[in-house]
Amino acid sequence: MRLAVVNVVSGLFPDFFSGVIRTRLYRKIGFAIGTDSFIMGNVLVSGSMGNMYNQLSLGRRCCVSNHVTVNLDAPLIVGDDVTIGPYVRIYTGTHALGPGSRRCLPAVVGKPVQIGDGCWLGIGVTVLPGTKLGRGCVVAAGAVVSGEIPANSYVEGIPARVVRELPWGDR
Repeated sequence: MRLAVVNVVSGLFPDFFSGVIRTRLYRKIGFAIGTDSFIMGNVLVSGSMGNMYNQLSLGRRCCVSNHVTVNLDAPLIVGDDVTIGPYVRIYTGTHALGPGSRRCLPAVVGKPVQIGDGCWLGIGVTVLPGTKLGRGCVVAAGAVVSGEIPANSYVEGIPARVVRELPWGDR
């Protein structure tokens, strides 16, 4: 309910220009959002397991664009200096695989997602449950990423694959 009220109030202001207000309101309702982070548009948040307000940790100096969807069935830990592009979807919940008569079992299974410091998620990226992106990764627009991605990797495709290691690992 708290999130719905914040999104209605924030929705009265234009995206991009209301980022400071939106970010402060999201902090007030219980999300852990680091200093100097900026949320450009209302974030569509879902979660069916436990208190979703305790599941999100967004680092310092992050930029979250508009039309981002976040599922908080398990912790989502986003490091410092992360940029999340528009239409990105990050999911921490899935379902167990059942028998042929019913493949998707009803119980939700939470799998934490970690996004390392300095990562950049391009437009329309989908991050699947249990994914760990190492520090400094770039995920190309439209990619579907899962598993453990080494630090300073550039990944693209569906399913995403590491294309190359990026230069300038740590500065």
